Amino acid sequence: MTGGEARTTERLTLRVPADRDVAGYRALLMHPTIGVWLRPPPLAPFEPADGDAWLAEDTRHWERFGFGPWAVVERASGEYLGRVGLRRTEIGDRDGIEVLWAIGPARHGQGFAGEAAAAALALAADLEIDEVFAMILPANAASVRVAEKLRMERAGEVEHAGFDHLLFRAAPARARPRDRRPS
Repeated sequence: MTGGEARTTERLTLRVPADRDVAGYRALLMHPTIGVWLRPPPLAPFEPADGDAWLAEDTRHWERFGFGPWAVVERASGEYLGRVGLRRTEIGDRDGIEVLWAIGPARHGQGFAGEAAAAALALAADLEIDEVFAMILPANAASVRVAEKLRMERAGEVEHAGFDHLLFRAAPARARPRDRRPS
């Protein structure tokens, strides 16, 4: 199963993260707004080394599975915006594929998370992945709106990383018609 290395959308380049993204990963995780959604209290806040670890983990995910979280870069400016994509993870008591998004707060409200996450769902369809989930803390209203704009359906709640999350579901492989070739 391979998703290729990079994709572009109208405004974004979505590419496999690389060492050049370490400052972006660190800044994203160290921002207090992002920290609240990805490592809420009472957990300790992120440290710069966490950005390094997440970058290494995302790179390994790409090497192992042929898909993973992308580094999101604005095409017009070349600015690193965040981390969006697909990854294998535990969803409740089973393994699954998560679509995740985190855009730096300075660029919130501009539709970048939805644009990149839609590309991730398209990749899931290309890979013929039947189900993709998003896990969102209930207080994260902005991410709930992104899931709703992506037309993901509410699928209950799930405990993840010790916290209750809203669970959203998409069926990308079933949403895209298959090519029918004559035999």
